[in-house]
Amino acid sequence: MKRNAHLVTWSLYFWTGLMLVLSSLPGDEIPEVSIWQWDKIAHSAGFFVLGILLFRYLWMRRGKTLDGSFWSCLVIGFLYGGLDELHQLFIPNRECSWQDFLADCIGVFAGAVIIRYYYQKRPRNAQPENIINH
Repeated sequence: MKRNAHLVTWSLYFWTGLMLVLSSLPGDEIPEVSIWQWDKIAHSAGFFVLGILLFRYLWMRRGKTLDGSFWSCLVIGFLYGGLDELHQLFIPNRECSWQDFLADCIGVFAGAVIIRYYYQKRPRNAQPENIINH
């Protein structure tokens, strides 16, 4: 179980690091895509994955209940999305947008709802042990 806990932790670290690197790219280095509102889809998808990983981390590594993990995930995920948007104010050819922030929040919310539902429906004997040690 300890190996699984480390995988949960490092997956979250890797994903948040990758998101930070991608949001630090100057706007002129991002490839043009002709799909309508593709950037909102990308924001939601990235933060959807973050919502799942963050929920699993909070539940498995921090010993929170399903409800505690859910609400903590939303608060942390929304804050991360807001800080990411503010961070983009300082990146050339990027902008801080409330629409992007909304897409971030929708992604975190959807990820947290789906993973919470998944864990809630699992048989009790299939629940992972909460591992608090790092």
